[in-house]
Amino acid sequence: MSNETTELPSSSLSDNVTSTAYDEWQEMIRRFNIRPLTPGGYLGCAIYLVTIGLVATVGNATTLIMFTRNQKLRRKPHNMLIINLAVSDLGISVFGYPFTTSSCFANRFLWGTVGCKVQGFTTFFFAMADMYTLTMLSVYRWVAVCVPQHNHRLNVSVTMKVIAGTWIAAFLTTAPPLVGMSTYTYEPFGTSCTIDWDDPEPLNVFYVYLLVFVAYLIPVVQRSNELLRSMKQIKHQMLTLGEAEEANANIAENKVTCPCRVQISLVMVAVFIVIWSPYTFVCVWAIYDADIPVWLNTLPTMCAKSSCMLNPVIFYLTNPIFRNTFKATFLRSRKVTPLTEN
Repeated sequence: MSNETTELPSSSLSDNVTSTAYDEWQEMIRRFNIRPLTPGGYLGCAIYLVTIGLVATVGNATTLIMFTRNQKLRRKPHNMLIINLAVSDLGISVFGYPFTTSSCFANRFLWGTVGCKVQGFTTFFFAMADMYTLTMLSVYRWVAVCVPQHNHRLNVSVTMKVIAGTWIAAFLTTAPPLVGMSTYTYEPFGTSCTIDWDDPEPLNVFYVYLLVFVAYLIPVVQRSNELLRSMKQIKHQMLTLGEAEEANANIAENKVTCPCRVQISLVMVAVFIVIWSPYTFVCVWAIYDADIPVWLNTLPTMCAKSSCMLNPVIFYLTNPIFRNTFKATFLRSRKVTPLTEN
């Protein structure tokens, strides 16, 4: 007897794999009520995510390199928070975006249900650490501008505890879906994962409103309030600057640096509101209407994903000390100027 093995043509194997993947995707669409984008829509999202992912990774990695090369800089309390911000932003771009970007190029989610939960949790976890760090940065700036006599209390030891607190708070905020309070599931467009915003169960609705309150309303109100108080303090300082110049030149020079802190805070508060308000609105809307047009869900989501890219850009454009340190570190055009003002 002769043993003969029948081999399928490679084209048939490829067709079978493609057919299986297509069938799995169609099953996911039915099961999770996914409303796919057009191929052009997915391609546009993929290109957008590649762009912001590269800028975010390079920008935040550059920030970390700047500080790790200079021990004196990284031991400044304000700068320790900036380092923490860069770490959380880098976490989003490294651990979150590859899942979504590769899936957008494939026109379907590639990583299965487990991958969806991993992507949803890691992205949300790092995003919350980012938000809490930004909130604490605004507190530090407010102390530096409005009550500088207490600035010495925000030392390295206290700042280390603050940083640990941001990560603990981020975990406590994002862990409940892993243990049954809500869940991580697919976004309506199907290639990214997040909280199940439209689950009508009372426990899920409670969790969604808790997130809106903790992650959006409190930071906006707190940071806006501190910004307004800082601006009033700056106005008062400017009115008395002429007298201070003659009485004490050093004090006058120190007060001139305060508007830089307020300028950065103003830009960051404005960016936070612009980026996160549409997403927050759509998430609350989803509680009461699960059939939001897919484009109306996709655009705010993509807008919010740019957050990790913008922080290093804002610091570079608005803070001359940060900018000079960057040039000194990478262009070696001048001496490193300590980032003592943020």
